[in-house]
Amino acid sequence: MLNQTACSFEEFVHKHPQLYRKLCYWASWRDLNDSATQVQKYLTELVLEAKSDRDNSALVKKWAQVLSLQERNGLAQLSPIKIKDYPNASQWYKLQQGEYSVLNEPVLGEICYSGKQIAVLTRNRYDCLILNTDRLLIVDVDIGVPRGRDTRDCPSSCQMAISQQQAIAALEALVEQFPQLGFRVYRTRNGLRYFCTTHEFHPLEPKSQRLMKSLYADPLYARLCKFQATFRARLTPKPWRIEQSKYEEQSIYDRITGMVLPSSNPYAVCHLIEIVGEQSILPEFEPIVESHDAYCRVSRLGLELA
Repeated sequence: MLNQTACSFEEFVHKHPQLYRKLCYWASWRDLNDSATQVQKYLTELVLEAKSDRDNSALVKKWAQVLSLQERNGLAQLSPIKIKDYPNASQWYKLQQGEYSVLNEPVLGEICYSGKQIAVLTRNRYDCLILNTDRLLIVDVDIGVPRGRDTRDCPSSCQMAISQQQAIAALEALVEQFPQLGFRVYRTRNGLRYFCTTHEFHPLEPKSQRLMKSLYADPLYARLCKFQATFRARLTPKPWRIEQSKYEEQSIYDRITGMVLPSSNPYAVCHLIEIVGEQSILPEFEPIVESHDAYCRVSRLGLELA
């Protein structure tokens, strides 16, 4: 549970702006006239004014019937109420394989366009830097069974394309059907990563989930995107893929991009290999693509992928 001292709703939002935006995003999918008002109400009742030393059965039951799993799971960590002690507690904690709350990832930075946040950078549970955006479609594809596969790379439940050729053929077929779409295609250590740069997609839309499935997206990745309401891309090497003696995470200020970037290590996260369909990039996506490509060192083709 986040350490909460007595504070007003406005103070809470100021202290946890990313969390508040995420809660409003999830609430907006319930077709409410004013999702922000409902978020304020349940934060007030379950977090800000909640007391653990009273009978909260009616309150817990009331919001269990309204909130999404994502909201319930997040609020269970925020609330002073010991929700696990109540009869319908399982509704608040029922996670599937690969799902975990966005609250578990500290926010390290943000990417903005015209003064508006369009992506955030977080640190995941195995200490990698992660790009998160709810606008730019990112698809993670695993290919075949890599030699010496580490189960941390791809669990046995992964859906995998047989080959890179098969995976890209599926992407080309999609673009032939929808020629207005365009994708940047990156080669990763064990697969491919696609960025759709021409149109907005949203993680909770059924069409986004259908599209990812048609492109052989890792189902655990697709499930996590839906659960956290964000598309994701790892920006730094996985720790078990690198020789620690060769790698030290150092950073420098890059004058060209204006970003603080990894430096002095022999690894890249992915390489840009082609563009399928329209080559244009929506203006609001340009800062995301620029940041991703710089962090991942996509043009450094001589570097080992990790």
